[in-house]
Amino acid sequence: MFPDRDRPALAEVSERIGAGEVVVVTGPSGCGKSTLCRTLAGFVPSLLRARVTGEVQIEGESVFASDAARLALRVGLVQQDPDAQICTMRVRQEVAFGPENLCLPAAEVNRRVDAALAATGIAHLEDRDTTTLSGGEKQRLAIASILTMAPRILLLDEPTANLDPAGAKAIFDTLAQLQARKQLTLLIAEHRLAPLLPLEPRLLVLAEGRIVTRRAARRHEDLVALGLRAAWPRCPDRPSNPSGGGVEIHGISFGYGTVPLFENLSLSIRPGEILGVIGPNGGGKTTLLRLLAGLETPNTGRIDRPRGLRGGMVFQHPHQQIFERTVRHELEIEGPLGARDRTALLAAARLDRLEDAAPLSLSLGEQRRLTVVTTLRTRPGLLLLDEPFIGQDRRNAAWMIGRLLEARAAGAMIVLVSHDIPLLASLCDQLLYLGNEAIAGSPQDVFGRLAELGHDAFTPGYWDGDGP
Repeated sequence: MFPDRDRPALAEVSERIGAGEVVVVTGPSGCGKSTLCRTLAGFVPSLLRARVTGEVQIEGESVFASDAARLALRVGLVQQDPDAQICTMRVRQEVAFGPENLCLPAAEVNRRVDAALAATGIAHLEDRDTTTLSGGEKQRLAIASILTMAPRILLLDEPTANLDPAGAKAIFDTLAQLQARKQLTLLIAEHRLAPLLPLEPRLLVLAEGRIVTRRAARRHEDLVALGLRAAWPRCPDRPSNPSGGGVEIHGISFGYGTVPLFENLSLSIRPGEILGVIGPNGGGKTTLLRLLAGLETPNTGRIDRPRGLRGGMVFQHPHQQIFERTVRHELEIEGPLGARDRTALLAAARLDRLEDAAPLSLSLGEQRRLTVVTTLRTRPGLLLLDEPFIGQDRRNAAWMIGRLLEARAAGAMIVLVSHDIPLLASLCDQLLYLGNEAIAGSPQDVFGRLAELGHDAFTPGYWDGDGP
């Protein structure tokens, strides 16, 4: 049990995982998936203070009694937040950090680094500063840095949460190849389960820190039977006669250094409209939100906003906009709330038992819900959200959708960046794909064009089980 909680993160968890087995752990946000990964890796309680009972053994040896350096040779953990494990300034330097600390020969270090960069699709980034990477690029880097350690057991905590659909497919394909070739033992905590089915995993479902279901998962029907897959219903159409002016994007171009992200982009966002933004990592999705928020200035073109428009932004990484020491104070950062209103808001976001907890001690999914509810408190006319559904189970995603629809009904303009393609297909009025070319239009038209171009991983059918 963690010291700032009133109930255990894990309770009476007992399981045996065989060598070379693939186990997928899923369940509601805050159910204990990340804690389980950290405990198996020895982070709990050696690095994260907690009261622990029971025992974890790997190959007959106690994790709690093992030397950290010795354990790192056998177990690798890819954490949920890639920023939490990146510690150097250059991509190649980061990937080489582990094997260099093992004092391996330079030739072996370079061989491992080249293989890991290629496997994760970031060889072209090897000279980049790690601080300039997108969230998805950082996630690939974190995976590559663990692969170079050649662990026999690989723990991955939502390894594709920040990845675009094509990148997620590539990572899952890589894991399948590694597991088949090297007989790695894989434990993967994930919400996005469909692309993992080719691994034929054994599924563990957690709820409130306990294993409540054990089941093989080989077909989409297995997920449906557990209530883990269900199509999102089409959301109501936008209001027919919204009031107020919209945001107009007139031929903007932008890039970092000599690399353009988009050129001559024009778009209108009307009151009471939800614009979904999709595309590959590094394609400019987050940058577009920053331009709309006024945090960046276009190289050419302009963005026209109604006078007096109030904006609100939910960042991709919650820790970048969390400032207070407790959840209650963070929620009230824009002004005090009555006890009844505060309790209702926290309960709706499933944060009601965490009022006095430190926000940065929450799970990533809980931090995201806190930043969403805090931002919505200001009733922004332009609401910008960068990957708000990462780390959310279906119930929490449905709560967020309800709040977004309420904001849309009040006339807010909403720009939503997400890799959850089926959800955007049901939710958005407009869709924008930022890739080698910008494609804008209705979701049906954009998905149709992407299918024609062979970008199947960016269409709903791939994630709903109808794709290749």
